[in-house]
Amino acid sequence: MQNDFYTVATFEYTAEAQVMKGRFESQGIEVFLRDEYTIDTDPMVSHAIGGVKLQVHLQDKEVSIELYNELREYEKDMKGNRIVCPNCEKNRIIIAPLKKSIFYMLFPFLEPKRYECIDCGEIFKPKNN
Repeated sequence: MQNDFYTVATFEYTAEAQVMKGRFESQGIEVFLRDEYTIDTDPMVSHAIGGVKLQVHLQDKEVSIELYNELREYEKDMKGNRIVCPNCEKNRIIIAPLKKSIFYMLFPFLEPKRYECIDCGEIFKPKNN
């Protein structure tokens, strides 16, 4: 077997990655946690090295992505309800990546929060609750 891996997700701390690893292994998917011992030794380097990477064999890539999308946390409004996409009305919503303009790269706190739908790709601003 060739050792080609796919990174399904990254986590800031090992504990988060261990929980997800257990869920994957309960489905029969072999998981490797890259950089877990480095971060356990010095948690302050997590952002510098990109966190703990949850990796699977390439042959398990598609199944792993589906499983991760079922298990992951999605954004909620101020009342604790999952946010719904205005386009497809599904609720698998994440925070959209920052704009790549130099202004927003220098001052990211000035960019208004935007959400992205995992299902249809719609990017939208939150409604005031």
